[in-house]
Amino acid sequence: MRLLLLCACLGAGGVRMAAHPFLQNSWQVLVETNRLVMRVSATLRELAVIQGLDTNRVPALDVITGALEKHGDYVLKSLNVQADGQPLPGEVLDSQLVTDGGDAGSPDSALYLDQAHAAFDLEFPFPGAPPREITFGHATLKGQNYAPGIPWDVTYALLVKGADRRELAAGLVRADLPFSLELPAAVSAPVAATAVPTGTTNPPARTVAPDAFADTPRAAPFGDYVKLGVHHILTGWDHLLFLAALALAATRLTDFFKLIGIFTLAHSITVTLSALNWLRLPPWFVEPVIAGSIVFVAVQNAVTPKAAQGRSRLAVAFGFGLVHGLGFAGGLNEAIGGAGGAPLALAIVAFCLGVELGHLGVGLPFWSMLRAGRAELGEPFTARVLRWGSAVVGLGGLYFLVAALRNYL
Repeated sequence: MRLLLLCACLGAGGVRMAAHPFLQNSWQVLVETNRLVMRVSATLRELAVIQGLDTNRVPALDVITGALEKHGDYVLKSLNVQADGQPLPGEVLDSQLVTDGGDAGSPDSALYLDQAHAAFDLEFPFPGAPPREITFGHATLKGQNYAPGIPWDVTYALLVKGADRRELAAGLVRADLPFSLELPAAVSAPVAATAVPTGTTNPPARTVAPDAFADTPRAAPFGDYVKLGVHHILTGWDHLLFLAALALAATRLTDFFKLIGIFTLAHSITVTLSALNWLRLPPWFVEPVIAGSIVFVAVQNAVTPKAAQGRSRLAVAFGFGLVHGLGFAGGLNEAIGGAGGAPLALAIVAFCLGVELGHLGVGLPFWSMLRAGRAELGEPFTARVLRWGSAVVGLGGLYFLVAALRNYL
């Protein structure tokens, strides 16, 4: 059971853990008879990390634009595109800086690195006839740490169209889960190249039709967002720690379900508000508070166990759940790709459902194991596991708190 293994690993030290270092990019693909053309987005935070820029403040605009070309080469190397199992070599055609508008899209905003992004046009020629199957994978930010021992987690919202602009597939691409597409028997004729804009320096030999990626990428299928929600729980060690702290003090199954339900309700509220762009808080606030919530609940378990029961604990779960929801939202906003209406609502519902399934899938077996120990060994086991289990969880929370503070101070 993963939460028990977590406690053991924390005690032994040296475990690699992930908190909220989620970056979601968009990946639009046009399949022509002789090539793939793509537009891939990358947040400026990703660009700053890879190009060695200061991530604690917004770099000057000329510094950002100067790093675009280098980052285009990095994006190209990070993508793994295969045709019938064989890697396709690619080329960067163009790059541009894009902002989402509004206050957060201003360079003066603390959210600028997360709200603004760079878009890169890429080309992957086919060596012969169009392939039967194409696989999309990536290794973006692989080997780069968000904080000591905490790797980044990057997801791409993928949309694939034929040259006639008809949609062929949509989904999510993670480093540990590539996306494969079986192409139709016939592929439409290639789109004609367009003229290079006046004043462009060093124009590429080939370009992309200006309307090729005019449409906003739609949300991926419902099931993909459910999987994304589950994945965020299973790889979000800080959420697992918080869940462990709640489970340690819940002596009855009804109490445990209430805590999980109120926690899910709270983070669903802030996920929704953030996805609608109604509420955004900078990571320098969200990350330390989430880490601090783990320490708070662990200390409350060990020092004042009576306060860890009843309505006061429900209030704690709800309050901190609101902040945890902002962390989850950071893993959802860009994946939605600007979809609105029903697709946006379905994406939010699917993501929150996945989070709830992740909570129950991990937390319920852990609580059941604790319940079995209490029934077999009685009150001494209950007291010891609450005290020492909370101590281990609190140490894990301190680790994340120190990592967050070091990252943002």
